[in-house]
Amino acid sequence: MQFSTRKFLSDMFPDRAGIQGLLRAYGVKDVPSDAAIQKWFLRGSVPADWFALLLVYLELEQGEPVRLARYMEGENG
Repeated sequence: MQFSTRKFLSDMFPDRAGIQGLLRAYGVKDVPSDAAIQKWFLRGSVPADWFALLLVYLELEQGEPVRLARYMEGENG
């Protein structure tokens, strides 16, 4: 089983600018560059520290924790 980061990113953010906008809205000063975020989409991987921050800010935006089970892929997902 594995987590589908690509699907998560595409579901949560319409484009790379959406990630930067969310982070800036919450006062993050050193927002990843467009090129770095593009690599997240291409590789299907987000550095753990950034992924945790995205989850926190998405929870604040949505008013509830982000549901992640639907992004599990594999024999049980």
